[in-house]
Amino acid sequence: MKKVLVLGLVVFTFACGQNPAESVRGVNSLVTNENSDAIDSDESVLSPNQEEEYFKTYFPGAEKARAFKFTQTTWKECVDTVTGNYLNSKCASSRGISVILKRFMDEHMYKCVDAGLAAQGGGQTSDFHIVHAGIFGDPNHSPKSLHSENRAIDIKSFEVMTTSGAVKNFVFSGTSNRNFFKAFRKCWGEIVNKHNSCPFFKNDASLTGSIGWEDSNHQHHMHTSVPHCINGAYGTFYFRK
Repeated sequence: MKKVLVLGLVVFTFACGQNPAESVRGVNSLVTNENSDAIDSDESVLSPNQEEEYFKTYFPGAEKARAFKFTQTTWKECVDTVTGNYLNSKCASSRGISVILKRFMDEHMYKCVDAGLAAQGGGQTSDFHIVHAGIFGDPNHSPKSLHSENRAIDIKSFEVMTTSGAVKNFVFSGTSNRNFFKAFRKCWGEIVNKHNSCPFFKNDASLTGSIGWEDSNHQHHMHTSVPHCINGAYGTFYFRK
């Protein structure tokens, strides 16, 4: 979901704070998307080992801290409020992620998992775990991709424990869990609209802040993002999801 990271545009630091208005200097002065509905259509996201190598190569030492325009933090996949792991890998003690995506996952994702449960099988979430295919995109990605700023995660499945003690696994690929993910995406789009001031993409909450089966490159994972929006409008540089 993104091409080569343009080093000349990178100017931010790892921190736990966040600019609530998302008015990061320079972002809105960048070139406007030719297609106002442009979305991320690439699929290659770095594996944990590739991500480590990439940063060693392109951002040695302290330079890594200046690789992003938006404030970054780390996701302690094994112990944080929302747990997770890269597909076929152990949970990471520290994975790079934007502050805003981490906050939306911690504060809002439970509601959307509950919405998914209500649409497929019922129950209420006690805990859930994300199996994903990466956050940071490889050099084939456009710098306009939300993956270039760690604002998107490619979700392969949810492992959900309900308050009754039942454990349910919802895999995105295929059609058997379609109702769960339809409800999740609608909920996530409503949250992105309410809490990040993003307009509904094509007037559809279900298409806002996520990409799925409607795109040929997203048949096996759900791209889930917090788009860059300011004052009720999408920013002019980054893809809209």
